[in-house]
Amino acid sequence: SGTTVSPLKSLKETASQLDFSKVHVFFGNERTEGDTAFKCYAGALEWVEACGVPLENVHKVPGGEPEQAAETYEALLRGLTVPQVLGTCERTGLPALDLVLLGSGADGHCASLYPGSPQVVQSPSDRMVSPADGKGGVTLTLDAMQSARHVILSAGKPAQASMVATALGAPGHGLPAGMILAHEGTSVEWLLSTASAAELPR
Repeated sequence: SGTTVSPLKSLKETASQLDFSKVHVFFGNERTEGDTAFKCYAGALEWVEACGVPLENVHKVPGGEPEQAAETYEALLRGLTVPQVLGTCERTGLPALDLVLLGSGADGHCASLYPGSPQVVQSPSDRMVSPADGKGGVTLTLDAMQSARHVILSAGKPAQASMVATALGAPGHGLPAGMILAHEGTSVEWLLSTASAAELPR
């Protein structure tokens, strides 16, 4: 979303330390139908252009019917392991993104994975991209996220305090944001504020 992506514009200040011509951008979720189709792609262009990421390295989700769009985008991701744009997660065998940056909601959703949605209930699976249930688009699966090398999850709003406490508490809560767990080869970091961390144990 815009609130998650907008701060990335400041990365242009690190241009002398990071070769943005080698950065590839993928999308954790995207609308593929209707008036809001490609809103995530449009939202990313500002920081992509500011930082000098080549447009050919920005991998747009195709439009159209979500199931077909998901299959096409997954094929693209899997195809990029051969030229080694993406590595492979030894634990899952799935292509491994270097970094997955996620926002979250007070209901515990992330990307377009919502509590109780089929894409959450069906995990684990060997699928990376699925249709987003009822959203007219696609989403990365939990399995794809947990195959990444690093995951950063943003949850800084005061209204998210209860969700944060539940998601970081005992397992079995069913909140997708809290189901992305650190494993060997995968680090998971939460970005919180004092307000959103207010209900965590002291």
